[in-house]
Amino acid sequence: MERISRGILGYGVGFIGQASIYNCVTTYFVVYMTNCVGIKSSLAGTIMAVALFIEVIAGMAVGNYSDQCTSKLGKRRPFILAATIAMPIIMVLMFTTIKASAGLTFCYYLIISIFFRMTFSTFEIPNNAFGAEIARGYDERTILRTTSRAFSIIGSFIAFVAPLWIQGMFHNDLAKSWQITGIALSAVCFASWMTCFTMTKGYSAPAEERKSSGKHGMASGIVKDYIELCKLRSMRLLIIYKAAFSCGYSLYNFAMIYYLKYNVGIENKVISYLFYVTIAVFIIATPFANKSALKVGKSRQQFAMLALSGGAALIIFFAGKNTVAGAAAYVIVFSLMQTTFWQLSPSIFYDIVEVDEFVYGKRRAGDIVSLVSVLGTLISAIIVQLFGILLENSGFDSTLVQQPGSAQMFLTVSYILIPGICLIIGAISLKKFPINKVTFDILTDAVRKKREGHDYSEYNEVISKMI
Repeated sequence: MERISRGILGYGVGFIGQASIYNCVTTYFVVYMTNCVGIKSSLAGTIMAVALFIEVIAGMAVGNYSDQCTSKLGKRRPFILAATIAMPIIMVLMFTTIKASAGLTFCYYLIISIFFRMTFSTFEIPNNAFGAEIARGYDERTILRTTSRAFSIIGSFIAFVAPLWIQGMFHNDLAKSWQITGIALSAVCFASWMTCFTMTKGYSAPAEERKSSGKHGMASGIVKDYIELCKLRSMRLLIIYKAAFSCGYSLYNFAMIYYLKYNVGIENKVISYLFYVTIAVFIIATPFANKSALKVGKSRQQFAMLALSGGAALIIFFAGKNTVAGAAAYVIVFSLMQTTFWQLSPSIFYDIVEVDEFVYGKRRAGDIVSLVSVLGTLISAIIVQLFGILLENSGFDSTLVQQPGSAQMFLTVSYILIPGICLIIGAISLKKFPINKVTFDILTDAVRKKREGHDYSEYNEVISKMI
């Protein structure tokens, strides 16, 4: 128990750094580029989109390679260490405002954004796959992700509130405030990830022997792995679940500051209060999500949360848009849903590892994690590019305090309506997901019997619904 506790604790600490830099970049970086650097929203969207597309390629490679890594440090930890060293430097450079021509400025932030996304993938995908090795039981995986979520809330608080605090302290020098933000988050990230690397020593499983991909190389091997995984019914349902959430979450993040500032008329100080509310919801919801998931199952809990949140979003769109009360209610609803998603969805995806082992005789946690991560990243890249272009075409002008009605309507639809629809789609996919605590126990027993050459035909009916 002591060994497991140390591993889960060390694994969880890493999410302080992961959540702090991820939420800061997804929430503020486009705003930073448009309002501080002076880059047009369409070009800022292009920077984010191109970087996200590069992350897709990096994520595919790092997920596959981490499955096969034979380093003495373990399968996943070498990637964690590499990211720990590189990310602090990148974060400082990312929020440094340069004075240069428009073309050079664009190139600078594009290159830095690409390095950020590649480095983030180097940590995120092997680290997420690592969780399936540290915890192998159905409920144990829920507990591991709940612990991770608790630390992630700390990182989210830092990401949401620190930039606004620092801007308040240096309100006369916007560029300096962002530079200090980058330095502060760099320190948090380094301390968190180095602690994770140190405390998880000895937990990484050895690489399984994999067949050589021959002359076709790694790329074709990755594609083959993805095709095999996508043939699994359970995986296809989770892909819909992930895609729906990613679309809604990306729009929520990209449109949030714009919507609150220009549609509702909320100042930065008041927005920071809404972030306090978000963190409070995270803190309150996390233990309840853990308890309900242990009682009714992870996928059933997620189904209920997505359905309720999607329905609430549609009600707010038609009855409470562009009001402070509606904005506050929506932040609470979406915060409740997203904290349970980040807490439980990785654990749900971990269970595909056993399906993969039953069908193909492989445990490809890295490929599974990279597949869903690549999917989310692709969707985010498309959303941010479209958002930047459509925002500009809607008549948005960052120099205006009062935006035209067309821009306000675009922000309302992007921030509330489309995310609400996406959440409902995700709920429908989870309603059909066949793995729960009972069927997971059947699955693991079938895997064991198949591995040992014993008869497992008694489980065929249950297993057939998964594959």
